[in-house]
Amino acid sequence: MMLSCPPPLPYPPRVLIVEDERIIAMATSLNLKRMGCEVVATAATGQQAVDYAVRKKPDVVLMDIMLQGPMTGIEAARRIRDANPDMPIIYCTAYTDVGTRAQAAQTKPTAFLGKPLNYLHLKTLIDELE
Repeated sequence: MMLSCPPPLPYPPRVLIVEDERIIAMATSLNLKRMGCEVVATAATGQQAVDYAVRKKPDVVLMDIMLQGPMTGIEAARRIRDANPDMPIIYCTAYTDVGTRAQAAQTKPTAFLGKPLNYLHLKTLIDELE
């Protein structure tokens, strides 16, 4: 689904997208690029997310919770935090129940967004990372 996007950001933040649903990942990537972001990689598994975060050092990670493979997004975020405690992580997930949010909160995320994503809100969050 194409949404109207806000104007591009004044700097090119580097974003890692962690999303197992290919169409959602593609739409997110397209919308981020329209906002002026550089998408450094898209990961579908937790292990890919950890590997990309360590190697590519993005400015922010957009993390889904349910991923392909045995590792959840929460565990991937925990491992990314172990490698880089200051890396901003924004959860982007359909799983917004209290229990899931409490588990995710243990990884000290920058934000927790429900799906479908509100790209205006996401742009504001990324702008605040400057």
